[in-house]
Amino acid sequence: MGTLISYVVVVVYAVLFVWQCCKYELHGWLAASVTIWLVLASISSAILPGIAAPFKTVNSFLVPMYVLLGSCFVMHQGRKLKHSSYLTVLLYSSWLQFAALAICLALVLCLIKKATLIIPFLVSLLQMYAWQPIFWIGSQWILMIMLSLSSADKEKPIWRWQTLMLFSLFTQLVYMMLSFRGKL
Repeated sequence: MGTLISYVVVVVYAVLFVWQCCKYELHGWLAASVTIWLVLASISSAILPGIAAPFKTVNSFLVPMYVLLGSCFVMHQGRKLKHSSYLTVLLYSSWLQFAALAICLALVLCLIKKATLIIPFLVSLLQMYAWQPIFWIGSQWILMIMLSLSSADKEKPIWRWQTLMLFSLFTQLVYMMLSFRGKL
């Protein structure tokens, strides 16, 4: 049941992304994301035959990564991107969330000195990203709501970038701690 819900969340995320890209003519971002998905899926299926095909769980749950990597090719289309508030907020929240993941990774590598403890924390971080799309996409949607509320009020924004980064970092650290303790 949990896997079905995860697939539904991933499909909704992907359909919203495709719909917004087609609606606002950001075909470059869509094409780059699909190309990256197909290339990485073919590489992973060559490495793990029978386990990692393009529509298998391993590659399907990584849709936010494909969207983020594809966004590198849309940065020069700022005018088109500004027409879609959903895609703009999706872009910023993706980069914010991955930056928080990089900070979590750096904290784990710098603060934990025992090799026996580093491995479970790293596995927990990768599990959060690759195997928990409900958590990852859900927290990204929360960030998107916070960003859209922040951009709605130009004079006195509700959320500053630092607050959003700390929120994302906090959610990831809480997830990692709960996962490490076996609560998830």
